[in-house]
Amino acid sequence: MCIPKSNHKKLVDDCYPAPKALATSGPEYRPNSNELGRLTYYCENKPAKLTKVGRVLETRAQTDARSAQGSGPAADKGKAGLMITLGVTKNLLTECKSHYNYFIKPAQAIIASALEAALPTPARPRDLELSARAASCFYALASFIDPATTAVDADFSKLLKSFAAMSVERPAGADATLGEDTEQRNRTRLIGLGALAGAVGSDAIYAASSTTLIPTIVPGLAENIKDNRVTLDWLQSEARKASEGEPSYAEFNIAKKPLAIRRTRSITAHVAGEKGPSAEDVVSAAIGTLRGLLRHGDAIQVQAVVQNVIAWLDGKAAIAIPAPSDGRQLRSQWENTDWCCWLAQALCSWTALQYRFVVLNTLVEHLVENCEGQATTKHLSLIEMSRSILTGQLSLIGLSTSDTLSNLAALAVRRVYKDTRDSLLPPLVDCISGLGTHVYYADQINDIAEEIAGRIAALQMPDAAANADSASINAGRVGSTTRGTGQGQAQALNVHIHRQRMANAGPEQRDEAIRVLLFCLMGVLHATHKSSGEIHKAVDVNGSGAGASGATSDEEKKGKAAAGSEGKLGLARAGTRNRVSLSSLLSTANLIASSNHAVRLAYAQTLITLFRDELDREQLAQDTAVFGAATVEDKVNDAISFVHALAAAVHVMCLSKNLTVPAAMLSNLRDSPLETLPQLERINADPGRPGSLNSDGVAAGSGASAESMAALPVDYVAVSQALEQLIGALPCTSALALTPMLAALDKDAGSRLVVDGAASASGGLENQRRIGSRMVVARVLERLGGVFDVPTITKSAQGIIGQIPPFGVEPGPSPVQGLTLPPEIVPFSAVDGINSAGQSSNSSSPMLNASSIVDGLASSKKLQTATKLDANTLKRFLERDWNVNIAVDEAFAGSSPFSNASLPTSSHPSRRPSYVPVNGGGGNSMINGMPNASVEAVSVAGRKSMQVHTTGVNDLREALAASSPTSASGGGGAGSRYLNGLSQDAGSARSPTSAGGLSSADVAERRASRRESRRAGGPGGLSTLGINGSGNTSAVAILDTLKVGVAEDAPQLGPDSTLKLLQGQQAAPAVQPPYAS
Repeated sequence: MCIPKSNHKKLVDDCYPAPKALATSGPEYRPNSNELGRLTYYCENKPAKLTKVGRVLETRAQTDARSAQGSGPAADKGKAGLMITLGVTKNLLTECKSHYNYFIKPAQAIIASALEAALPTPARPRDLELSARAASCFYALASFIDPATTAVDADFSKLLKSFAAMSVERPAGADATLGEDTEQRNRTRLIGLGALAGAVGSDAIYAASSTTLIPTIVPGLAENIKDNRVTLDWLQSEARKASEGEPSYAEFNIAKKPLAIRRTRSITAHVAGEKGPSAEDVVSAAIGTLRGLLRHGDAIQVQAVVQNVIAWLDGKAAIAIPAPSDGRQLRSQWENTDWCCWLAQALCSWTALQYRFVVLNTLVEHLVENCEGQATTKHLSLIEMSRSILTGQLSLIGLSTSDTLSNLAALAVRRVYKDTRDSLLPPLVDCISGLGTHVYYADQINDIAEEIAGRIAALQMPDAAANADSASINAGRVGSTTRGTGQGQAQALNVHIHRQRMANAGPEQRDEAIRVLLFCLMGVLHATHKSSGEIHKAVDVNGSGAGASGATSDEEKKGKAAAGSEGKLGLARAGTRNRVSLSSLLSTANLIASSNHAVRLAYAQTLITLFRDELDREQLAQDTAVFGAATVEDKVNDAISFVHALAAAVHVMCLSKNLTVPAAMLSNLRDSPLETLPQLERINADPGRPGSLNSDGVAAGSGASAESMAALPVDYVAVSQALEQLIGALPCTSALALTPMLAALDKDAGSRLVVDGAASASGGLENQRRIGSRMVVARVLERLGGVFDVPTITKSAQGIIGQIPPFGVEPGPSPVQGLTLPPEIVPFSAVDGINSAGQSSNSSSPMLNASSIVDGLASSKKLQTATKLDANTLKRFLERDWNVNIAVDEAFAGSSPFSNASLPTSSHPSRRPSYVPVNGGGGNSMINGMPNASVEAVSVAGRKSMQVHTTGVNDLREALAASSPTSASGGGGAGSRYLNGLSQDAGSARSPTSAGGLSSADVAERRASRRESRRAGGPGGLSTLGINGSGNTSAVAILDTLKVGVAEDAPQLGPDSTLKLLQGQQAAPAVQPPYAS
């Protein structure tokens, strides 16, 4: 009896061979081609019929799958039917790709039935033919899914997970004692990788709603690129081939094309008589698929890939990774640091150029969030992975170097506060140093130096703990994306632990953190110096013009092309970078006078590196100047602030008997660590002041540890090296800023570092430090004299150098690469040459003539030509008053002979803290050791605590007269004013009999011109009347009209620096001097 069939069912049944021939249709298991063509034509013209056709195929597949799981002829017949059903399904998926909504559900069910039937059983291994046909069908399904019209549901994810599990399967051999069947394993994994390749080529993976599929794909790919079956060299070679789009196993090479012209691949099982796939084929297939996933992904997908690679390394993959069946223990890949570094570089090279930075950001973010507790191999591998990316040949266009530096520097500080000898600190320093390898914008290196200098300054301020705490807490939040609840809880725990650690930290942790940051800066400068210094920008390599050719040149030269030859972006040159500006490091100059000997040495090494390799050098001869380069005037104005501060710090370091700043003084810092320099100078220079280093209340230390609290032999040599390098780079700036300090250092070394008469003539640290200080002066002056062709200075300096015994540390420290342990302390007591040098009768006298030094430099034709200043102008600036107090103010004001003002105006208050200069040495004129007006105003003999007198109205009158362009009275220098030590009255007469060409009135005028008021408004409403006079009336005349104050003289001041009022007269409010507010 003939039972009628529906048309779609008849078309489906006709695709199968006759029932008797079905079992023998292998090994091809192909449907009848003519009938399959009619079925396809029918479904293309009637898309709605696909639902019914799919339902018929699904029912038949489920029946055949149950039969195939059995044994005997029924199983063979069921397998044949299932194979043909899969063939029909794949053909419909390929030809009816525009109507997936009708057919995707039954197609996924058919593939799932085939995978279930192919599963291995105790009686037989996995059926590779069924698995391969199912993988081919899935490849077609994934390739033609359009996320805009077809949703990816849980069934698709389940299929993907099944093939991912197949890609890491470890099939057991027939003999369990022999372990895995290597050939079966390679075949099985290659089939699973083929299906994953189809998913990677699918548009569904890159849809915004399908990011949940990446965690399923990545572990299977990562598990197959380990180096347990291939060598690391082979992996590196294969990664380069994959980057060029030509992996060794190219069967699954992914090239996304429009849906209309996209083609599917047939994944086949083992062919009889052929040798099975090798381990290299499996690894190459996995590398090609992972490369395709990264090359076609955007920033979100790339981040998801890297995050899931990290999860796989942690053993937290989304799919289960089976353990070896031969009893071997799974080794964490974190322990294989070299392989991890290769993987990080490979991930970057396979990623599109504009998204490479995401790889580094994700690694650094994970490191910062999870680097707590004891150092582990995971922490080390993450750091080395980041370092390998930063120092590799690949450019990371779009990388935020500031955020990366902030994260890594905060982590370094965190680790220091946990353990000052933490094993992660050296690799962290190397990693941060890698930021100088590639330059992405002109001021990148300068910004890095400024960021590190800012962190160092913050660590020295009173709220250093709070600053470091905040920096470490917020470091991981920069550039971060959404995190899970577990990560948020871990972050909160890390914050709590770090706050407790900061609360219990002391100076040792702070000093070591500063030293680590200094090594980071030194490493960045080293890396930058080795690089080309060229800035790279992204360009369209498919375009025309210089951009494309420039990108091609870079590809050939440095291998910095985009990932893959079909990439749209390449690199082109965009100029050269700017050099580091010394003004960026102004807040760190005080470190040369740090109480920690390791910090002092590290800072000196950093300065040597900076001055030698980085600074934009001043050109002394006009004919050698680079066209368009900055003038000497611009360079001097940019760098002189730092050199002023460095000069003050060198003076303090050389002469101080103890460089420790009391905690009470540290708590008074307001704006900058430079404020500690005047305080150190004061407590070391005043022998009678209560609480000073020489007073009875302060216990003197002994031994090498006590000596390390002040300058050591290596410090004097290192400072000399640094200043010599500075002169070589910035000779004009050095001459203008350092000359007064050198004269003051020579003089003060003789007056302050003198051995008492009761002491041995050849003993005492004072004698040794005096020799060290004068060695610094002589070496620096010798270099200055040589640079500016002043033979008198060179000869005088060489004469002093010849009298100085060796320090035992020559030629001095050299900059190092990478973080090293603090050096051993070599005290003066261990240097035989200095200990044997006695103290002569003229040790207390200056070794050099300051006037001849000033005259020699001022008359130098090289200096005059380079600065375009005449000899008189240079001389007036070089012979200006100098002390640590003035130098700090000059540093903040940027005092130079080219600027308009030497010190900050009243609207810019001084950065120095409240203190009173002592010993009178701060204001001494350097000319022949002649004391200035402040010394003449007070009696030094018998004073236990020295203070300057309180300034009266006459002093204010003089100051206003000196700074006013018009004067109401003549006398006292009212017709001239001084700015930066330069006389604005060219006709002012100088007495030839005065010391150094200056009269006592000139010296007094100069001091008056340098005073600044800390008050916003002057007395008597001067702020409203104007200090320059109103209606042809000067400020001095206004004071006279108002009859403010009484005439006062310095001799009327008592030892306590208070004004003795004349009997029967009312005292006017005193005006505080600039250094006593």
